[in-house]
Amino acid sequence: MIQRIQTIFLLGVVILSAVLLKLPVYMIQPAASANSPEVAPEIHSVLLSSNALLLIVNCAIGVVAFVTIFLYKNRNLQIRLGNLGILLTCALIGLLIFSADSISSGTNQVVHYSFGEYLPMVELLLFFLAVRKIKKDEELVRSADRLR
Repeated sequence: MIQRIQTIFLLGVVILSAVLLKLPVYMIQPAASANSPEVAPEIHSVLLSSNALLLIVNCAIGVVAFVTIFLYKNRNLQIRLGNLGILLTCALIGLLIFSADSISSGTNQVVHYSFGEYLPMVELLLFFLAVRKIKKDEELVRSADRLR
């Protein structure tokens, strides 16, 4: 039963969660160099691993998705873990936006979102599609049980 389509979706979440550890989430540039083009700007890339809370939530998303792959015999638990993954991914997106906003408002710096900022939204979509397919499998099994 591991060859189902939701396994591909959940494996995609695990891979994106691992890739997100290495990609910069946003870049910080001092506001003075952002306005003056003659000065070479100092741009600092911020990785997910620079914030412990973001790192823990991202690792939890990867672990939940990986564990959910192998619970194919218990679809109800799989659905619950998928919903937990959706909740954790929404929390990660909110924390990413909050941390970027707090950096830009507290100091004299400009935040530019990088490619890594948008990967949790893809993770959210993959979790949603996986939960939807798991629910369809559960309905199919229930309808087959009704016919017996």
